[in-house]
Amino acid sequence: MQSNTPIDDSAQHAARTTPRILWLTEEFFPPQVGGVELMVRRLSAELALSGLDVGVITRQSDPPSAAEERIGAVHVRRLKPGGVLKGAGWRAALPLLAFLARLCVVLIRDARRYDVLIVSGMKTIPLVAVPLAKLLGKRCIVRVESTAELDEPGFVERPPGERAPLEWVANRAGARLQRAVLIRTDCVIALSGALERRLLDTGVPASRISQIPNAVDLRAFRGPAASERAALRVQLGLPQNATLMIYVGRLSRAKGIDLLVRMWPQISARHPDLHLLIAGGGRDSHDDCEAELREHLRSSFPGRQRITMLGSTDLVNLYLRASDLYILPSHFEGFSIAIIEALASGLPSLLTPVGSVPELIRDGENGFIFSARDSDALVAAVDAAFAARDRWPEIGRRARATVEMMDLGAVAAQYRSLFDALLERRPVRAESAVGRSAACPTDSAPQPTGSPLESSDSPPRSSGGSPRSGSSTLRQTLV
Repeated sequence: MQSNTPIDDSAQHAARTTPRILWLTEEFFPPQVGGVELMVRRLSAELALSGLDVGVITRQSDPPSAAEERIGAVHVRRLKPGGVLKGAGWRAALPLLAFLARLCVVLIRDARRYDVLIVSGMKTIPLVAVPLAKLLGKRCIVRVESTAELDEPGFVERPPGERAPLEWVANRAGARLQRAVLIRTDCVIALSGALERRLLDTGVPASRISQIPNAVDLRAFRGPAASERAALRVQLGLPQNATLMIYVGRLSRAKGIDLLVRMWPQISARHPDLHLLIAGGGRDSHDDCEAELREHLRSSFPGRQRITMLGSTDLVNLYLRASDLYILPSHFEGFSIAIIEALASGLPSLLTPVGSVPELIRDGENGFIFSARDSDALVAAVDAAFAARDRWPEIGRRARATVEMMDLGAVAAQYRSLFDALLERRPVRAESAVGRSAACPTDSAPQPTGSPLESSDSPPRSSGGSPRSGSSTLRQTLV
């Protein structure tokens, strides 16, 4: 006798139609601007353009955005409350519980409208999404965005030695709850090998982990043609004869931008032709240092005239193309979009060995690596880059080659193959752009080997639904 359980209904529906995807994320672009926000926007839009029914549920922004709207082909809903909760500690507990309660109501009420849940971030949403998916007979995928989500599973985000006893207990309880949820998820996406290793240490079975990197638009982010860099500098009002080093990222202390500015007098004295561009803003960051930076830059210090604050901009791809070097002295990262866009732009990049950097960069070959939070190492990295100046074109070509397999269309195709495999109850094996192949079967029992992942043959498309031109249609003030 055929079962009439919700799981069977979901599987039967998926067998005769394209998957209906509901993406859950605490923040989304627009209006929030950051790595996770932009990646959810780009991947959801790309999946919608491939013919999938894709919706997004996120938390309301502050000031409020539309509670419900269609952005391109993606239906977006924002649930209260709004405001920045990261870094708020215990003050975040009640607002987050209110958001999760509203999310549960929507997921249950709209259960017939989606087949697969995909969740960005491990800290809160999966705690309700994974159990509800099991109850409702839906497939659920969790994207772990960084090792920090596994290091700090609770509301408390302070070093272990600085926690009160109650905070220590809360984080231990959060770690156990997080592990219980992760090992019951249909599939956990690791953006890098480092994340995959952490997930294995946490107890997630290897068979439930799929390693899929973040994506980059290789048409929008590319190196300049022979005469293009000079023309772009004129167009953007940048110094013509200077060596331009650009920082792109949130203006937050975790990104190390304050350290870079503090060390600028020493750096600029050693390299008098070097000019620093700073692209980004601090809004929506719990450790925002934008006001502090702007105040410091209003003072007079050696080299001040060779720093330009660009603010939040839609033209990041053009600024990268007009520059000579990229720098991100971050304290920690997941799989940084800003970094892979700099690499795609053919820039020799100066980076700290955090997140995916050790898997992407070979020091001195396709970029330069220096220790995080180390002012002397930062200065030495700039010196090393200048010592290798005659090799910048070669380093830039190798940087571009590093991310060639991470094009937005190809990564979206990996997600599409994963959705299909989950709904058809078969494993999927995908050759990761940054590591080994990975599998996510749909049942705990051993599974037969499935067919290899197929790459997308269709040309890349923009989030707005038209073929991509040279510039991105999304706001690119990154992570």
